[in-house]
Amino acid sequence: MATTILVIGLFVFAAYLFKGIFSRTGIPDVLMLMLCGILIGPVMGWATPAQFGQAGSVLATMALVVILFEGGVDLDLHSLKPALSATLKLTLSTFIATVAIVTGVGMFMAGLDWMPALMLGMILGGTSSAVVIPLVQGLNVQGKARTVLILESAITDVLCIVGLFVLLDAAKHGGISAGSTVLSLAETMTIAFAIGAMAAFGWLFLLRAARRLPHGSFASAAMCFIVYGSTELLGFSGAIAALCFGLTLANGRRFAAATGLIRAGRLAAFSSREQGFLQELIFVLKTFFFVFLGISMQLNDMRLFVVGAVIVVAVYAVRHVLALFTTDRDTPHPHVSLTAIMVPKGLAAAVLAGQPLQQGISGGEVIQGIAYVVVLLSIGLTACMIPLQRVPPVSTLYQALFRGFAPQRDVDVPKP
Repeated sequence: MATTILVIGLFVFAAYLFKGIFSRTGIPDVLMLMLCGILIGPVMGWATPAQFGQAGSVLATMALVVILFEGGVDLDLHSLKPALSATLKLTLSTFIATVAIVTGVGMFMAGLDWMPALMLGMILGGTSSAVVIPLVQGLNVQGKARTVLILESAITDVLCIVGLFVLLDAAKHGGISAGSTVLSLAETMTIAFAIGAMAAFGWLFLLRAARRLPHGSFASAAMCFIVYGSTELLGFSGAIAALCFGLTLANGRRFAAATGLIRAGRLAAFSSREQGFLQELIFVLKTFFFVFLGISMQLNDMRLFVVGAVIVVAVYAVRHVLALFTTDRDTPHPHVSLTAIMVPKGLAAAVLAGQPLQQGISGGEVIQGIAYVVVLLSIGLTACMIPLQRVPPVSTLYQALFRGFAPQRDVDVPKP
């Protein structure tokens, strides 16, 4: 027990160090945390996923909820509407292209049947909220690009979750209905959005009273957990509900003033103190989740790494093309360059990767192994590309590729 407590303390201090390295170099702290997990897990054999039991999946879900909540709080309602069209164009085109690429690679390189390969495509179709949101905040990305990247990560989490479970259900019952799939997606997103918004307005009425309680700063995060869990129990998207809960908390007064439905003075405002507490909570949860993810990696099958590497390279190449043609021309050049590389996989993919195996799907172990490799390699590639975008000849190449966009330079990525 003493050793465990010692290791926990060391990891927290290491996370502070990694955060400092990220602010100076642009190398994501989550990558370094994963490497620590790989070292103490698959390499040294000091820890295994089985030792964590259910704690690992609970930790993953808590990290996802809080990160989405904080991402919603960080969104400006004024920037949401003009960014919605750009978000949908980039999100849907990237998701469809990624699913197609991964399905093809899964069939022809990994030897999966079409249904398991399509499941792998759904698992890896999105971007990671747990990676994208902290990176966007740490790199000081502002304006439309910030909103697009945050919304994309939240929306694709829903697409991946719903899409995979539709396929798992189809595998049990022997068929897929396109109409029911689209209806299911629309229903879960719309109702989850409404639940998150209504819960947030209710909470804004109660927030002043909650602040008078001891340790009231945690109350909003606890309420978000309630919103997420309740929405999931009802069969809808807890991820979208959590994002919308944060978005409404941060913009509730502005919405009330604009619509006149509620007197804005009756609503509390989400304070900087509460947002600071939220960031500290994210820091702790993110630290232990990505270490756990590293511990869960499988390093004994090089074929999985080859397949994973092909998937990552192909997806990143297509993302550059999509960013070029779907991003609005008034977007600053460095933001477009960042958008082109911001397709890391993470939390949702890691959580979903084990579902086919648990449901007894043929090739479930292969699906899980490839998904974990893609998570690691995609985060690693993003980590490398962020600082490289400022180094010739890479910077020259990106300037030539995205020369038709605005020249403003306001992404805070330090030169190595």
